[in-house]
Amino acid sequence: MNCWHCDRPAHGVCRFCGRAVCKDHAQTMPFISEVYHTRTAEQRALVVGDVLFCGVCEPKEDPIKMQGLDS
Repeated sequence: MNCWHCDRPAHGVCRFCGRAVCKDHAQTMPFISEVYHTRTAEQRALVVGDVLFCGVCEPKEDPIKMQGLDS
């Protein structure tokens, strides 16, 4: 697999979109792996600090509504 940016061999894939990236174009950003409520109803998140990011895709801060999936 080759890098999305430069077409050289990739070293990993973006955690958010799956695009391949080489070491020169790899970036990092936090990734929320799970959100839960504590016994006291406080919201908490398990976050991985430096996951691979392509720099192209646009992960959203807030959830978005999915059309056609409402019951």
